[in-house]
Amino acid sequence: MRRTSYIGPVVLCALMVAACTGEPGDPPSAASPTDPVHDDWRAELFEPPARRQLQRLGAWAETAAASGAPGPLPSIFTPDARSSSLVIEGDTFLHGSTRVLFDPKPAEQCTLEPLDALTPWVTTFRGDRVRVGFKIVSFAAAAADRVMTTVRVEASARRGRGVRSHVAQWDVEWLTDTGDSPPRIDRIRRLHAESLAVDGTFFADRSAAVLGELAEDPTLCWGAEYWNGRIDALGEPNLMGHQGIAVGDLNGDGLDDLYVAMGTGLPNKLLIRQPDGTVRDTANAAGVAWLDDTKGVLIIDTDNDGDKDLLAAIGNTIVLAKNDGTGRFERIVQMKAPTSAPFYSLSAVDFDLDGDLDIYGVRYVEQSYGVSVPLPFHDANNGPSNHLMRNDGDDRFVDVTAAVGLDQNNRRFSLIGAWADYDRDGDPDLYVANDFGRNNLYRNDGGTFTDVAAETGTEDQAAGMGVAWADYDADGDFDLYVTNMYSAAGKRVAYQPRFQQGLAPDERSAIQRHALGNTLFVNDDGHFRDRSDHAGVRMGRWGWGSIFLDWDNDAQEDLLVPNGFLTGALEDDL
Repeated sequence: MRRTSYIGPVVLCALMVAACTGEPGDPPSAASPTDPVHDDWRAELFEPPARRQLQRLGAWAETAAASGAPGPLPSIFTPDARSSSLVIEGDTFLHGSTRVLFDPKPAEQCTLEPLDALTPWVTTFRGDRVRVGFKIVSFAAAAADRVMTTVRVEASARRGRGVRSHVAQWDVEWLTDTGDSPPRIDRIRRLHAESLAVDGTFFADRSAAVLGELAEDPTLCWGAEYWNGRIDALGEPNLMGHQGIAVGDLNGDGLDDLYVAMGTGLPNKLLIRQPDGTVRDTANAAGVAWLDDTKGVLIIDTDNDGDKDLLAAIGNTIVLAKNDGTGRFERIVQMKAPTSAPFYSLSAVDFDLDGDLDIYGVRYVEQSYGVSVPLPFHDANNGPSNHLMRNDGDDRFVDVTAAVGLDQNNRRFSLIGAWADYDRDGDPDLYVANDFGRNNLYRNDGGTFTDVAAETGTEDQAAGMGVAWADYDADGDFDLYVTNMYSAAGKRVAYQPRFQQGLAPDERSAIQRHALGNTLFVNDDGHFRDRSDHAGVRMGRWGWGSIFLDWDNDAQEDLLVPNGFLTGALEDDL
């Protein structure tokens, strides 16, 4: 049996995380065993000085776009540098209230002086609060003294009450034989680009108006870093931000209320909507101001009595708080997992079509020291089990995970499960997004399940963190969007020919997939095609629980993709 090396995955993971830590342009630390300098990773030695050059270009562009008077370019170009046109040529089309310019075709000629190419480019996002950013996403050595990179370009500005934005990819060729000076740009060629113009604002922050005095509540104002030093470590503070939120009418007044899980040591909040649009925290009076680490929460009617009950994942227990009809909770039902691993998220569905809602809970890591490390990194199957609790009425829930076939491939590092009848046979099927490896698509065949992710093409072996179902292409069946991680550093390294040359191609590809980004699967009669790049939804940074929604009322499904994780010195990376 061939032994598998895990050095490549470890290096890739270190790069993806290190990309959001350390000071910009810091030299490699000799103390780090995964530092690229040890293996002469030319791409990662080249990236810091090249990034600084692009930052200088970004600063020039921000000033030029804000002032409307471009000055001399910074000295980052070779004397003979040339560029293609960087502006988008073509007709504008209207999408709702948004004017869109899109050109998927690469520019052909690089004949313009850099200033002649960049000056009209910055006028496309003229305005206030201009932001311009560049990210090197691929690297190739073109010659001994030249490097070719692909650079993602993002620019935005406010113009009156409206917004202008520009997203593009450029091929940027660098001259590296510059002595002690940093590399210089010799060629820029636009690959594809998109510009948007909106004259109004889509959303307005009304948190203070809705929360009232609660807006000053320190438990809402301060984040995990602040509370980490102020909560007893015995309470196992959760610094990952995996708390949940649920929406539903809990007191029967016709207004949606909010239940907000706060994390260890901080009381959860039950925010009851008032007729004037504000909210009032009644969690303590309602009996649900729990201090325990609470993750996934649901507001659903578990007993078909007409009022909504509250479910919460608290440690390794699913807690059901029964609503007395007024928004107070007295009876508590507990569903405990067989091991100490905590539940991370919950979903509700009538999987057996008996008229009541059943509960599915996913778990992420075991809590015992030494058993929470995913092995192998790119295809881990040593996590805790997920559980399906069948609702048998009278507040009785039975664990039927094994009985219905959901124990197949059920030791992953799961973060979310989502239900939809993808095969249109009348019963709900289940997709589970797993970190560190393959996802599951459990087909429901009359109340029993089979994992068909491999045969339907939906394993999406990566860092699964979110799932959303919707009929994205309006053809009558459910399509699937899965959020993962997009890492520029990971893409630069993992897609170089020398990366993990000793691995079999399929295993090497599985490791590379971790840095690629999100996936849009289009349902084609029960099998799925990856349309992520075509639809322009691959890059979502460090993505989490995305949702489809028609936010502009044009009868088409849009995507909201929350992202982010740790904020380091390079604030834009993850």
